[in-house]
Amino acid sequence: MSQDTVDEVKDKAAPDSGTAKAGDFEAMAGQKVQLDIDDAPFLVEQEEEPPVPAVTESSPPEPVEQKKRTISKKLLAVALVLLLAIIGAAVWFFVFRTPPPPPPQPEVIVVPTPKASTGPKEFITTLAPFWVPLTDDEGKSRFLVATFVLSTFDDPVNEEIQSNLVTLRDAIYYYLSNKDYHFLIDAANAETIRTDLLGTINNYIVQGELRNLYFDSYLMQ
Repeated sequence: MSQDTVDEVKDKAAPDSGTAKAGDFEAMAGQKVQLDIDDAPFLVEQEEEPPVPAVTESSPPEPVEQKKRTISKKLLAVALVLLLAIIGAAVWFFVFRTPPPPPPQPEVIVVPTPKASTGPKEFITTLAPFWVPLTDDEGKSRFLVATFVLSTFDDPVNEEIQSNLVTLRDAIYYYLSNKDYHFLIDAANAETIRTDLLGTINNYIVQGELRNLYFDSYLMQ
């Protein structure tokens, strides 16, 4: 290498003291970096902005009075529909409905009523019970309780019996109280007692004669 070449290399390697100082060089480097950033803003990391909530348009609330009117109209419409339905059902039921056939009637069986007997009317009189005091063989007090029924087909005889009931009762009681205890309790004497009582009663009957007398009860107590 020649001496000229060596001198040229030294001149290039030596620092240029006349153009800029060391501090000026650092300032220029910082300014260049700032200029580069300003020229390329996309190199700076941008901060994410918070998402803006979407604003939805909403209709303003209806006034209270308008809501009441709407509800009233709906209720009126429902009531009108129900009224029309009731009227239609009533018209169908009373005008267009076919009534069901009547149930079959049961067969009526006519039973002939037996004719009343055209025979003579029987008049029956039941006398109240007679209590006749008696004394048995042991000396104990007993009572004969007897009830008699008088029967006749003669109206005049019945009228006399009804008008003389008290007298006839006294006569029957007198007859029974004067009979013996054994005579009254003997069943074989029943027909005799019946005949005697008929005769006693007929003693007080003028128009006709009583023919039937029955023992309704005859007990010894």
